[in-house]
Amino acid sequence: MVSELDPDGVESRALLQAMDFNNARVLEVGSGDGRLAFRYANALAFVVGIEPQEKEIAAAVEACPLHLRHRMSFLQTTALALPFRNESFDIAVLAWSL
Repeated sequence: MVSELDPDGVESRALLQAMDFNNARVLEVGSGDGRLAFRYANALAFVVGIEPQEKEIAAAVEACPLHLRHRMSFLQTTALALPFRNESFDIAVLAWSL
């Protein structure tokens, strides 16, 4: 999937080079429409994207490629109200979310 915001994949390559994503459990904070998560999801065990905006979650769920749906989920929540147990994730990603 080519992102209009990062057509050359610079952002996703930088993330994949910075961390070992192989079979990782990833939490993406501020996942928006899922565009970044879709780019690195093939290397992961699973990714959960959280986003406070309902319309962004709906867009991510709709755009999620069929071959990734078994390892991706998107939840409407904020980083201040995480509904997960401690140590549920190996990596947390926050990109363009401040």
